[in-house]
Amino acid sequence: MRILLIGDYSGLHSALKKGLIQHPKVREVVLLGDGDKFKDLEVDRSIRPQWTNSRWGTFFRKAIHKVFRWDIAELEKGWRAQQHFKQLKDFDVVQLINDRPIQTIARWEKHLLQQLFAQNNKVFLLSCGIDVHGLQYLTKYPEEVSLFQPVFANPNLQHHYAYVDVYRQKGVIQTQKMILSHCQGIIASDMDYVNPNKAHPKYLGLIPHPVVIREYRAVEQAHDGKVCIFLGINRGNYHQKGIAFFEAALAQLQKKYPNQIEICIVEQLPYAAYQQAQEKATIVLDQVFSKDQGYNALEAMAKGKVVFTGANDAFLAHYNLQEGEVCIEAKPNVAYLVEQLSYLIENKALISAIGKRAQQFVREIHDCETIANQYVRLWESEK
Repeated sequence: MRILLIGDYSGLHSALKKGLIQHPKVREVVLLGDGDKFKDLEVDRSIRPQWTNSRWGTFFRKAIHKVFRWDIAELEKGWRAQQHFKQLKDFDVVQLINDRPIQTIARWEKHLLQQLFAQNNKVFLLSCGIDVHGLQYLTKYPEEVSLFQPVFANPNLQHHYAYVDVYRQKGVIQTQKMILSHCQGIIASDMDYVNPNKAHPKYLGLIPHPVVIREYRAVEQAHDGKVCIFLGINRGNYHQKGIAFFEAALAQLQKKYPNQIEICIVEQLPYAAYQQAQEKATIVLDQVFSKDQGYNALEAMAKGKVVFTGANDAFLAHYNLQEGEVCIEAKPNVAYLVEQLSYLIENKALISAIGKRAQQFVREIHDCETIANQYVRLWESEK
């Protein structure tokens, strides 16, 4: 099989590729994308803007965005994708990271994807990150746990969510409909994407996030020294991840346990630097408004760290887990977060126990080679 992966989100396609290249039926895997912006993930075919990220390009880019509220880097992405697509032919499977994988202007994106579909075989659509279906569903059901809950509760945060408005545009919706008409089916990448898609006739089910297990050695978390609590901040999704709740909890904990904890907070780091900064952490604060773990949480769990993240009842039921068994559900409640963190600080042996179970869970459920097998079986089963 020859596999073409278009776009990436938190390293999902990058990790999947590492699993796929080990599969006996897979002859070639090509990943095209922009490296997921500042995360700078590795790709085979890059559409990352270069001219618009240069000194003069950035000047014009900012000036045009200030006047027209539009990013000319979208044009450069489209142009670079077009150059690559001329050579990307005869793949057995094309998988899109979501319904806007190139992130160029809608009409061009539609044209480019039509060209790609015409010169390749099966097409599959991942539901991963913001997409048309997800936005429509969560707007209709605001009570669902999601990254939109902060803005539903406080409309003054609307400008922090301006980036999702593109998924309401007529052209983007038309592109999504075109993708759905051509694709074999939709795959949810975690529990957060199940409800928005499960009623669609082309929904194929959930395949968990892949994690490259071999890159993480089993670490025995020491519990005889300070507890290191790590918080990584991306200002672009600060409100969406509920970072303010973590910051408020940490401020209280710093006063409560001045000699028992070490707090490490980093911002806007590329992927490799983020992983290095997280290395000595025993507890990782990931996100509040989610049902399931994203890629950063799973990687931390694979290292044996206790992660505060999405782990609601739907997640526990799906994987037949008990509350707090492999991670701690993070809730938008500062008192709750302080209570849960305090309990771990005062009972350090629990950190090691949860960390070991977290490692085992990720190895059993999320190993990239196991997940690659699930994808190959699904791709082969759909005609």
